[in-house]
Parts: sequence; C-alpha cells; structure tokens
Amino acid sequence: MEGKAVVIGSLNYDIILKTDRMPYKGETHQAKSAEFCCGGKGGNQAVQCARLGIKTYMAGNVGMDVNGLKLLEGLQKYGVDTEFVKRRNGSSGMGVVHTLPDGSVYASITRGANYSMGTEDIDGIRCLLDEHTVVILQMEIPEEVIRYAIETAAKAGCTILFNMAPAAKIHKKYMKLCGYLIMNEVEAEFYTGEAIDSVKKAEEALKRFAGEMGNVCIFTLGSLGAVACKGERLCYKGSYPVAAVETTGAGDSFVGGLAYGILNHMELEDMLDLATCCSALTVQDTGAQDSMPDIGQVLDFRNKWLK
Repeated sequence: MEGKAVVIGSLNYDIILKTDRMPYKGETHQAKSAEFCCGGKGGNQAVQCARLGIKTYMAGNVGMDVNGLKLLEGLQKYGVDTEFVKRRNGSSGMGVVHTLPDGSVYASITRGANYSMGTEDIDGIRCLLDEHTVVILQMEIPEEVIRYAIETAAKAGCTILFNMAPAAKIHKKYMKLCGYLIMNEVEAEFYTGEAIDSVKKAEEALKRFAGEMGNVCIFTLGSLGAVACKGERLCYKGSYPVAAVETTGAGDSFVGGLAYGILNHMELEDMLDLATCCSALTVQDTGAQDSMPDIGQVLDFRNKWLK
C-alpha cells in the first residue's frame, strides 16, 4: 500500500462506566463496572489506521501525567508513530463514557493538553505532508489549529479526511478544501440545519450539502448504516446485523476504514462497505482501541457476508 496517514487530533484517557441507565438529576447511581482505556477521536482513528496496516503518524499533545504516558504507550502498542506527540505541562485530556445495555454511549470530555496544540505543531509535521498522505482531522483541538492544518495540508497536496465531530462552527471555506467530510446524524443536523431521522431524509440533505461543498460527504446513521455522496452519485450501505456490546469508537473505526479505502484507491461503494465492516467489528467488544480489528479480521468478516 502506497502512502501514509497523518492523524492530527485529540488523545484522551477514558473511564468507561457500564450502567443499566443514566442517573437522574441529583441521584448517585451505582454503575455495574468501570474500565480505563486510551481514547480520544484522534488516538482512536490513528490506532484503527495502524491496525489496518497503514503507516500512521499521530500529531497531538498529552500531559505530563501518568495518563499521558499511558496514551503514548497505547499508540505505540499498535504501531502508531508517536514522534510528533508532544508532552505538555498539565493534565492529559480525559473522557467519561457511560455505556448502556443497548450499546449506546453518553460521553463527556475535558480538553486537557489537547488544547495546548498550536500552529507550530502543524509546522513541525510539514515533512510528512505530500500527495501520498491522507491527513485525518477531528474537532477536539483548537479551531485555529484545525484551520491552519487544513490550509497547510491542502497546499502540500494531501487528501484531507475531516471528521467534523463533535459538531462546532467552522467557516465553509475550510470544509471545501477537504477531500472528504464525515459526520454522524447528530452532527449532520448541526451542519445542514435539517432533521436526519431516516435514510431518505439523510440522502436528501446529503445531496444538497455535498453539492455545496464540492467534495465527498458521508453521513453515518448508526444502526441505519451510512450514506455517501460524490457529485450526483449517492451510495448507501446498511449496517451489519451484529450484537453491539459498546459503540465507543465505532465512528473512529469507520474513519480508519475510509482512510484505508482512499489509500488503496477503492471505489466509493467498496470503501463504504469496508468502513462499515470495521465499525461492525469494533462494537462487538469493549474499549475503543482494544476492540478495533486488523485488516485480516475485516476481510474475513466481509468475505463471510459476501457468501
């Protein structure tokens, strides 16, 4: 596989609480269990890329705390190059994730060291940026860094995959510089201003949005699957009927699958299918990064369903 992935984004140390329901206001509710794991959208996406066999670099910041060391070790365990992950004074970003019996998640995060990133960090990775690079971004770092990263990567001829999560305002000119925009149904409602509560409505909103952006746009729809638009061409992929244990990291796994498809010059339909396979495997276990599949597992799973 020619090329590489450069993930610019967040690194969070997560506390995963399994519970039968969310607590009521003012209530102390006992969770069934607690787990600790490495996360953050950036870190998760980097791990999934590396697990799929992509040469992957992570650019981000962690704190001068024990969690920062754990985050670095977690990336390195899966083969992510951490040369451009910097340690900063203060604490690492953290996340608290409640997982319910149906696999749904409710998450809160702290910014921590993620928000100490500056444009100088992007200048520091210019040596990685060329036409054979997929640059992957999310929205858990400062907006000015995101804007600068997009401009820098676009000038270098990179393909930019922008996961616009969590939803936040950013000027459309930066969105239009990206080759791919991906968001879930909640984020799609934020960016389009339209209700996304069915595949039909998602396709209608997506076609208008992609027409305005002039790039490939993808909406993920949870159990309803995912829909992509490239020009006038719409592509829908339903979800695989698997038993979801925990959906943490499913979207990040999907993004990693897209990066694999881009670097392997796959057709849009095949790319969407492979990304959906990645997320279907991820939701069947706990802990976002530890549950992410390697390329062999993805291809085996895909072939099983093609029979």
